[in-house]
Amino acid sequence: MNLQSMNLNALKRPKILITVAVVVVLAALWWILWMSPEASKLNTINAQQTQLTNQLNTLNQTLHLDEAQAPKISEYAGYLSMFAAAVPPLPEAPQLTTELANLANATNVHLVSLSDDSTVAGTPVDTIPLSMDIQGPRQDCIAFLQGLYNPKMITRLITVSGFTPAPLASGGDILKPSNAQFSASIIGTAYYDPEIDPSASTSTTATTTTAG
Repeated sequence: MNLQSMNLNALKRPKILITVAVVVVLAALWWILWMSPEASKLNTINAQQTQLTNQLNTLNQTLHLDEAQAPKISEYAGYLSMFAAAVPPLPEAPQLTTELANLANATNVHLVSLSDDSTVAGTPVDTIPLSMDIQGPRQDCIAFLQGLYNPKMITRLITVSGFTPAPLASGGDILKPSNAQFSASIIGTAYYDPEIDPSASTSTTATTTTAG
C-alpha cells in the first residue's frame, strides 16, 4: 500500500460517516415529523371506528326491540284511545247527553228525563252523578241498560248503581210479556279525570232534559 492510497482512504471515511449521519438524522426527522403523528391519527381513527361500531350495534339492538314491540304498541294505542274517550279530562256533559239520547233512539226507548247537572270531586277520578227515566217495552229497556256498558254504543265509562223498572198501567200486549210497556229509573255515574290534562278547565255546561 502506497502513501497516495492511504490518503484517499482517509478522505473517503469522513464522507461515509457524514452520509450515515445524514441518513440517521433524516430517518429520525421522518419518524418525528410524519410517522409518529400519522400513527397517532391512526390510533384516533381506530378508536372512533370502535366507538361508531359500538353505537351501531346499540342502535341495531334498539331497532330490533322496537320492531318486536311495534305490534304491541299499536294494540296499546287502541286501548289508550278508548280509555281517553271513556274518561276524558273534562265532564263534557253535552256530549254525554247526546250519547245517551242516541242510545235511547237505538234501543227504541223514550228518554223521559236525564240529569247530569253536577260534578263530584273524587279519588282517583271525578264523577258525574246520572239520573235517568226511560219508557218502552221491557226488552228495549233492558237493551238500553246493556248499552250503557257497551263501548260501541256509549264511549263514556258509566256504572249503574240502581235500576228500578215498573210496568205501566196500560200499553203493550199482555200476551207478549216482552212487549209489555215499562218505565225504569236508572241511577248511575260517569267519570272524568282532570289529572289527565291539568290545563283543562273543570267547568262544564249542566244538562237536564225533561219530557214535555
